[in-house]
Amino acid sequence: MEMQRPEASDTAGSQTTPTPPKSRIVAGERSSGAGAEKAFERAGVVVKDAVDKTREKVAEYREKGFEQVSQDVADYTRSQPVPALLMAAGVGLALGMLLRLGRR
Repeated sequence: MEMQRPEASDTAGSQTTPTPPKSRIVAGERSSGAGAEKAFERAGVVVKDAVDKTREKVAEYREKGFEQVSQDVADYTRSQPVPALLMAAGVGLALGMLLRLGRR
C-alpha cells in the first residue's frame, strides 16, 4: 500500500470554513422581510410596555411626591451600587462640562 502525501490545500492550517448561503431577494418574495417585520413587532411591544411602565411610575411619583423618588433612588443604589456610581459620575461629568462651557 502506497500512502499519498496531503496536498497543500489539505493541511489543517489552510482549511476553509463553509460560508452560509446568501439570502436572495426575488421580486414578490419576502423571506427575510417577514422575520424583520416580526422583530419590529416584538420591539414595538417591548417599547410599548416600557412606555406604559414609565407612565405608571411618573403618575406614582406625582401622587406620592419627592419622598417616594428619593426612597426609590436609595433602594436602587443599595441594590445596584456600581451602575448607580457610574450613572452619578456620568451626570457629574456632563454637568461639569456644561457649566464650564457656560463660563466662556
